[in-house]
Amino acid sequence: MNEQDWDHVAETFEEEIFNVPANDTKGIIEGWVERLAAPDRTATDLGCGVGRTLPMLADRYTTVYAVDVSSQCLSIAERNCTDHSNIRYVHADLSKDRNGYPATDVVLCINTLLNAAIEVREPLIARTVRSVKRGGHLLMVVPSLNSVLLTAYRHLQWNLRNGMDPREAQRAAALNSKGLEHGTVLIDDVPTKHYLKEEIEVLLDTHGFNVQAIEKLEYPWSTEFDSPPRWMKAPYPWDWFVAAQRR
Repeated sequence: MNEQDWDHVAETFEEEIFNVPANDTKGIIEGWVERLAAPDRTATDLGCGVGRTLPMLADRYTTVYAVDVSSQCLSIAERNCTDHSNIRYVHADLSKDRNGYPATDVVLCINTLLNAAIEVREPLIARTVRSVKRGGHLLMVVPSLNSVLLTAYRHLQWNLRNGMDPREAQRAAALNSKGLEHGTVLIDDVPTKHYLKEEIEVLLDTHGFNVQAIEKLEYPWSTEFDSPPRWMKAPYPWDWFVAAQRR
């Protein structure tokens, strides 16, 4: 999605865009934000959207930079966070520039590294990691390729339990994707990058980071299927949460 797309969705953001922090039932994101907080530390929310995590950061860090490609989302975020005077709002497209804010101690980015086009995603990743001070931390959430494959298997199981012919069951559960070997899966008809755990480890090491934690942010099966059957329980679908320190 480009700036105009995000501007268009800004007013309906809460209804249309999955709320990762609200569904982090184990409090993994907030736990790491709290763990890394200290007097005089600064933080950045890259791809802040309408400001879901800005109060959590602003309550714990001296200055918070709210960065987003959408001016409309930033306006809503500012409106939602009037109680916090330590937030600086920055309109920037990270795939093209990193202007208007400094590197900070903690950088949080939730599902921002999703672009399936490598020529867009690579500069986005490079500018994201450079937004972290040396010795600082990157906290990010990215979609899990493993979870997508598990979901496809659960779909197959469901079809078989409903008595579908095995070959038809497999066809019906097939992933709608091209470039699966590179983690590209269609989500609402949009090619979306998904990540392997090992891929994340290699990627961050290449960019000068030591991975400190990779954890599952688990969600109910209702996030993947309409009215999933009661027998469909753990293991649940998930995104990867990653905490890494810049060397």
